[in-house]
Amino acid sequence: MEVNKKMLSHEQRLVITNVFHRLGWALAVAAAWAVGVVFLGYFVELLIDHRVDSFLVSLQGIPGVLPPVFTMILLGYFLITAYDDFKWTIQNGISRKTLWWGRLIALALATVGIWVVNNLLSLFDHPLASWQAMGMQLLVLLSSTLIFQMIGNGFGLLNRTWKWIVGIGLPILFIIFLVALIRAMMSLNIGYQHNEWIGPNSALWTILSSSSTWWIIWGITMVIVIFLSKFFNDKMQLRRD
Repeated sequence: MEVNKKMLSHEQRLVITNVFHRLGWALAVAAAWAVGVVFLGYFVELLIDHRVDSFLVSLQGIPGVLPPVFTMILLGYFLITAYDDFKWTIQNGISRKTLWWGRLIALALATVGIWVVNNLLSLFDHPLASWQAMGMQLLVLLSSTLIFQMIGNGFGLLNRTWKWIVGIGLPILFIIFLVALIRAMMSLNIGYQHNEWIGPNSALWTILSSSSTWWIIWGITMVIVIFLSKFFNDKMQLRRD
C-alpha cells in the first residue's frame, strides 16, 4: 500500500521511512530468532528419534509461529520507541506535528501490512477466514496498536525512574481495583424487584445486547485514545536520563 507522495511532506516521508526501517529490522531479527529456535527444537527431535518424515512434517508448521511474533513486534515497537523517534525527529529539525502524522500513517500502513502477511502465513495451516472475520481481526489489531502507541507516548514523557514506578504501580492498582469491583458485584443481593433495571428484559440489558452500543463505545474509546496519544506526543521534551 503506497500513500500518494503529493499528500505528504518531505519530513513526513522521512518519519515514515525511519519507522519502517527500524520496525523492519525488528521484525526480521524476531522472525530469524523465532524460526531458528523452532527449527533447532525440531532438529534436536530428529537427532533423538531419527524420524525424517516427522521432521519434514514439523517444518511445515514453522510459518505458523510467525504471525504472533509479528503482532508482538508491531505492538512492542509503538509501545517502546515513542521517545526514541521523538529524539530522532528533533535532532533532524522535524516538528512534533510532523512526527505525529508520520508515525500515525506508518502505524496504519504497518498494521495493514502485518495483517496481510499474517493472513497469508495462516494459509499454511488453514484456509482464509471469512471477510467479516478478517475485517474484525484488522480492526482489533489496529485498535490495539493505537492503544499501545498511546501508552508508549505517555511513557515517553517520563524519565526512567518514573517509567518503573508507573509501569509497575498502575498494573498493580488496576488489579486491586478489578478484584475489589468483582467482589463488590458478587456481594450484591439483587432481588427480582430490580429486574426492570438489570433483568433479562430490562432497558439496560437491551442496550448492552445491541451491537450498535459496542460500536459506539469502541468509537468513543478510539477518539479518546487518539486524543491522548496526540496530547502526549505534543508534550514530549528532550531529557537527560
